[in-house]
Amino acid sequence: MKREPLSLGMIQMYGLAMFYFTANAVLTVIFPLQASAGGMPEAEIGIMMGMYMFVCMILRPWAGQMVGKHSVFTIMKWLLVGHAIALLLYVIVGVSSLYLVRILQGVVTAFFSMAMQIGVADVLRDEDRGQGMAMYSLSTVLPGLYGPALALLLWSQQSHTTLMLLIVSLAFLPLLFFIKSPLPKTKNDNTSFTLHEMFKAFGTARKNKGLVTSSIIMLLGASVFGALSAFLPLFLITTKTGNAAFYLFLQAIVVVTSRFLFRKYIPSDGNWHPKFMAIVLVSSIMGTTLLAVLPHINYLLYSSAIFNGIATAMLYPTLTTHISFVVPDAQRHILLGIFLASYDLGFSLGGFMMGFVIQYVSYQAMFITCSIVGIVALIYNFAATLPPREDEGEPVNS
Repeated sequence: MKREPLSLGMIQMYGLAMFYFTANAVLTVIFPLQASAGGMPEAEIGIMMGMYMFVCMILRPWAGQMVGKHSVFTIMKWLLVGHAIALLLYVIVGVSSLYLVRILQGVVTAFFSMAMQIGVADVLRDEDRGQGMAMYSLSTVLPGLYGPALALLLWSQQSHTTLMLLIVSLAFLPLLFFIKSPLPKTKNDNTSFTLHEMFKAFGTARKNKGLVTSSIIMLLGASVFGALSAFLPLFLITTKTGNAAFYLFLQAIVVVTSRFLFRKYIPSDGNWHPKFMAIVLVSSIMGTTLLAVLPHINYLLYSSAIFNGIATAMLYPTLTTHISFVVPDAQRHILLGIFLASYDLGFSLGGFMMGFVIQYVSYQAMFITCSIVGIVALIYNFAATLPPREDEGEPVNS
């Protein structure tokens, strides 16, 4: 039975995603601060933070196969147990477990986001898929409204016990929303868990222009997001440029508002819309450029949060919706995994590479580099020429 994007069952799925990613929102802020306080240099912090998405990248195609073979419901059940184990490990072991916890988080998230997005696509009508993807994406960023601010509050007050209690609760809350959720239990009997099928899918991916274009733009955009996620809170706190909690809260407000208000404008026809994508990429360029000129024009700090928020809100659901239409159904699970791996690779590279830029040059150089990456993505967006969907004869350009 197909559901409405805002039905009770779908809201339960969005709640599951929200509480799962609340843990990520808290730990993404706490881990760099804790590592820096322990004397870890910026380059190593970047490696540690980037490890999360690097592991995701490796496992995405495999995750797609496993979801197709065992069903969304079954995979979700076991990965939520893994999520709880990872958080409890951090609570018990402490700072020496950071690398291992980031790796475990990467394993779980590779399967979680894959299962959720396949589940959302399966239970909604085609014409509602764009709204559903936007609402799912909204639920993944809602924790940005309160997670970073709560983490910074507990960190500044040195409320270690309260922080650990929060993380323990976040280990088990997603399981409560999983019970009786409408996640699909159907299996794909044609899915074969073999390396041959995976390499065959890679061959298909190279020939799919829509997949290649979306993956490249996703990789470039995600590298900017990865750099900002790993180092922006640390930059704001160590340089005392502004109020880190307010900046992150404002950016999260923009992300949430944009994904809700603009969800109906996300193209849901399977065609490439370069003008719409250009708006998203220009927002990213403006956000990082404003951060780069902060030493000269200090009051632009919070303006950058608005542009970064718009870019963060719209890039992922727009490209994911497009991909859900352009990949063949027979290999959808694997090809979606390959596409999402481009986000993971970009996000991890943002942390890996920009950590060295900061350590050996400066934060300002990192923001300038991020702006250059955004410009490259913008140029590629207009340079790519994609044919319309086979079942539609309308022009590609919006």
